[in-house]
Amino acid sequence: MDDTNALSNALLVAVNDPALSGPLYRRIAQKIAALIQSSELPAHAVLPPERDLAEALNIGRVTVRNAYKELISGGLVEQRQGSGTFVAERPGRITQPLWRLSSFSEDMRSRGKVPGARVLQKIMASPSPEEAFGLGIGLDTRILRLSRLRLADGRPMALERAAVPATYLEEDHLTGDSLYAALERRGFRPVHALQRLNAVLADAASAEQLEIEPGSPALQIIRISRLADGRAVEYTHSLYRGDTYDFIAELRIGETK
Repeated sequence: MDDTNALSNALLVAVNDPALSGPLYRRIAQKIAALIQSSELPAHAVLPPERDLAEALNIGRVTVRNAYKELISGGLVEQRQGSGTFVAERPGRITQPLWRLSSFSEDMRSRGKVPGARVLQKIMASPSPEEAFGLGIGLDTRILRLSRLRLADGRPMALERAAVPATYLEEDHLTGDSLYAALERRGFRPVHALQRLNAVLADAASAEQLEIEPGSPALQIIRISRLADGRAVEYTHSLYRGDTYDFIAELRIGETK
């Protein structure tokens, strides 16, 4: 569906249905969004020029412009200077099992994606009270704090802030994108972890880095990873895009007594 007639026919319901409420531009935006979500309007499909669609629907051009603005702000369409308005490409959802301890880089490679990272901070520092408590260390213990924007095929997926005691990893030990690979080279690969997950709304700063709208759903994960002898080696606070990740867990019925 990429011509004006086909799209305008689909939008006539939004324009004429008395059961639908709200401003006309929003009804049009919601209908186009539904067509995008159902893939009737696929990624890279060209939307009609504002004037053409306005004439086809017999409405004002400003109404179409406002509908397009709403879709742009929601990340569903994008405007290219001199080319028009296009349906934006959306990252595919990633299913992540909760019972396997692995690094982000390993997860992405196993799915045929190219992992990447943009380092936002890499310093030796003192732990925050939260990090010290999670790692079971004193506030005077030196840690490596590593904050990164995690990427898959160049697309932002998550913000991670990891804290590792200097006993296990110094700043110059970290090469490449994988924290776990660096720990493994040092002989401190974690073997089990405890994760706490909760749903949050992305704040403005995080949303900008993740390329989502402020207030978008996100998944916050706090993970404490341990060595075989129980020592905590990693405390990580992560924020995952809610539109790209599904975390799943396998459940088994308990033994009856």
